[in-house]
Amino acid sequence: MMKKLLLVAATIFSAFNLFSQTDHGKLILSVDGSYVKSTTENGVTQNQHVTQGHYLDVGASVGYFITNRFVAGLGLDYNRGKEDRANNLMINRYFQAERVNLKSNVLLPNVFLGYYHPIANRLYFNTNLKFGYGKAKSEYETFRMGNVFYPSGTAIELADDYSSSYAMSQFGNAKVDLFRVDILPELTYFISARFGFYLGLGGVSYSLLDWNTDNSDWTINFNPTYWKLGVKIKMMN
Repeated sequence: MMKKLLLVAATIFSAFNLFSQTDHGKLILSVDGSYVKSTTENGVTQNQHVTQGHYLDVGASVGYFITNRFVAGLGLDYNRGKEDRANNLMINRYFQAERVNLKSNVLLPNVFLGYYHPIANRLYFNTNLKFGYGKAKSEYETFRMGNVFYPSGTAIELADDYSSSYAMSQFGNAKVDLFRVDILPELTYFISARFGFYLGLGGVSYSLLDWNTDNSDWTINFNPTYWKLGVKIKMMN
């Protein structure tokens, strides 16, 4: 009886291993996304900066297994952000308040190379090296106002061009080239021979916004708030 149970268990285990195979010559489709709503505050009551942000990040890709572990492919990412910023500043007798609405979006085609490392039955740790290039667009509206309070009888109060308050607004937009390199670790679990789920664990990014001035930035973010959930579908022959 024990031998039969062991044989059945071994057969099931072997079948499950087949489900999780990443085979040379197979195509795999991946779709993922995340949405984050956040509020950040810095400073104190009289000198304060508050940002309320909404961020959408979605993507899709098609990969080809050039070996049983390495995959290469093409993808398309779309990022959109909306921020409402409030700044209050008070220094002695000077006070300024500023409100900014900022919207941005980027459509980023990319190529990538990935590696799948099995760590348990049907579970893989995989990492992608991704190169993307596209146009980043942004637009903003800002309103700023301030007041200055002077003691009575001062020279500046008696001047003809004396003004104790001001208000102004601005708006604009920009469109710049964006080149980005990402190293993105993931955990992938295959529930069947074709379907799997994966969790993007953040990563390391290098972004270059201006080739002439080298306006670049490094970002390292493994915060679970920004992890991405996705689905993988293996194309069967």
